[in-house]
Amino acid sequence: MSRLDSSRSWLMAGSVSSTLVPTFLQKIQLAFKGWQRRRDEAQRAFVAKNAGWGAAAKPAAPAAAASASGAIDLEGLQVAFLDESGLIVYYLDTQTGDVMDVRDGKPLPNPRYRRVPRRTAASEEEDRRAFVAGLEATPLRDALAASADATTFRQVLSQDRSAERAWYNFKNDRATAAIGQWLTTL
Repeated sequence: MSRLDSSRSWLMAGSVSSTLVPTFLQKIQLAFKGWQRRRDEAQRAFVAKNAGWGAAAKPAAPAAAASASGAIDLEGLQVAFLDESGLIVYYLDTQTGDVMDVRDGKPLPNPRYRRVPRRTAASEEEDRRAFVAGLEATPLRDALAASADATTFRQVLSQDRSAERAWYNFKNDRATAAIGQWLTTL
């Protein structure tokens, strides 16, 4: 393998992993949506406070408003579900369908805002086992099955780019299914 080939593979590795997991840009997009939502809420509150001559609009039912418009931010929910930082608590606004991020630990009111569930170590382990069970019998599968923790699993997985891509696709699909199941409980 030439020096040029190794540098290309390094560049490709960065592009593969960035498209399969929540990226920094997706998190920035989520932050901008939150800022926009907060600004809109502040403007609505200002208008409601200062325009007392108009009839107040009757709020819609929380779950019905977001689902009726079909405007639930599924991408934001997936980013929230897969976020492993532990620093941010995410909520789904059931009236607008937006995903809210709370960094100060202050909970949002329950009827309107529903906390987005987090992945647990057990669900992560279950995903790793299900992924390994779906692989063909190869030395890579054996090495992945023998990995004791998530760090070892990722190190072994990083040796094969196609398997790594398949892992992140599998993980995203599982997250999408879990989010869909959670949405049906609202």
